[in-house]
Amino acid sequence: MCTKSSLHSRRGFLRRSLAALAGGSAFFAAPSSLSLLNAAWAQSAPAGSDYKALVCVFLLGGNDGHNLIVPRSTAEYALYANRRRGLTLPREALLPINPIAGADYALGLHPSLSELQALFEGGRLALLANVGALVEPVSRQQYDQRTARLPPQLFSHNDQQTFWQSLEARSPVDTTPASGWGGRIADLLQAGGNPDAAVAMNLSLAGSNPFQSGLRTDALSVDTGAIRSLEADRDPSAVAEVEALLAQAHPNLLVESYRRRLLGAVDDYRVLADALAGAPELTTPFPPPPEPGGAAADRFAFALGHQLRRAAELISVRQALGMRRQIFFCSLGGFDTHDAQMADQPQLLAGLSRALKAFHAATIELRVESSVTTFAATEFGRSLTSNGDGSDHGWGNHLFVLGGAVRGQRVFGAMPDLSAASQDIAGDGNLIPRIAVDQYGATLGRWFGVPDEALHLVFPNLKEFEPHDLGFMA
Repeated sequence: MCTKSSLHSRRGFLRRSLAALAGGSAFFAAPSSLSLLNAAWAQSAPAGSDYKALVCVFLLGGNDGHNLIVPRSTAEYALYANRRRGLTLPREALLPINPIAGADYALGLHPSLSELQALFEGGRLALLANVGALVEPVSRQQYDQRTARLPPQLFSHNDQQTFWQSLEARSPVDTTPASGWGGRIADLLQAGGNPDAAVAMNLSLAGSNPFQSGLRTDALSVDTGAIRSLEADRDPSAVAEVEALLAQAHPNLLVESYRRRLLGAVDDYRVLADALAGAPELTTPFPPPPEPGGAAADRFAFALGHQLRRAAELISVRQALGMRRQIFFCSLGGFDTHDAQMADQPQLLAGLSRALKAFHAATIELRVESSVTTFAATEFGRSLTSNGDGSDHGWGNHLFVLGGAVRGQRVFGAMPDLSAASQDIAGDGNLIPRIAVDQYGATLGRWFGVPDEALHLVFPNLKEFEPHDLGFMA
């Protein structure tokens, strides 16, 4: 376990390393975008002594939101059933919810989401209707006539995961550094929000991702098991040799940049391991490892719950790490349900619901319920009509936000019109989004501490949309 003095020494070392790295990345950055970023960063006020965390839960593959939130009223359910055909959920199986605002007719959740139903009814979860990747508002006529400006490669998993997380429509020959909106938030707030930080603001429990990539700040991938730094069980002396090698500056710019990054990562993992060694034991039960041959829902609940448990542990040691702002990234795969959707999606959503319930309970145990906001993300929605056994890639989608600061038990945005004359459904059957990811992110960013005047730097398409704040954060 590290002492207070050793931790501050490591913090100082890391700050010096990051400052040097920032200079290196600035060398490659576009001068115009970097100058704007510098100006906003310089003007951003310190975030204060309060603590806030954002937790992104990315549903890889494109979750079918049409069966996440379903109309229950007679007329609207009939339109839904007519559109969905082989993907229709029985009306009597839907979990009823009672929104206090935002719903024009009765709604229900997927039968596998009992935990999220309870969180919604308890005022801790809000629903967002028809969110999607947009660079500007799009009408059905523009889409059908192919005159609309659309995100690149709209129905491609990789392209839309990247666009959703970066909000940048980049040319294939663009050589300027890319960044994600989580990384750009850290660029703006790290200095003022985490002046004594021992590690990065952006911590990923699901590997590297575009969302947390910054121009001036780095993200850190954290293992959900034992935190390991430099170790060599067979030859402990090898660790000292590697450390001696890493301590030597190199004249080559790229080699030197790599050396500093690696050295910083080694120190990061040591700091994390020391801090977690002194973490209080969480009593909140998280989904256990699945039994051999057990239900797929058990596997999904553990896969996501294991990441969220580590996020809760890192939140519990926030003071030891000098953190007042943190951004976490978690993911759950399997939502590309071209086949066997009616068998697979219930298992996926059941695991998701159980893991999120446990994490929210952990924030209550840690007394940070109102300081931690968890939000769902997924690259796109799915087709309304069945392909015979599942659904294909679509566009607009329904999402949710969870936490004590969320204005829960409400629906934000408008549920789409599913009638034949609908302006929400394109000629090819795709749902056209009415809320842009930029608006979704900007609402979270404002709560997190991004100044209003800097929102357009973090969310480059925001200027095309109103309102900038959707109102789901208290």
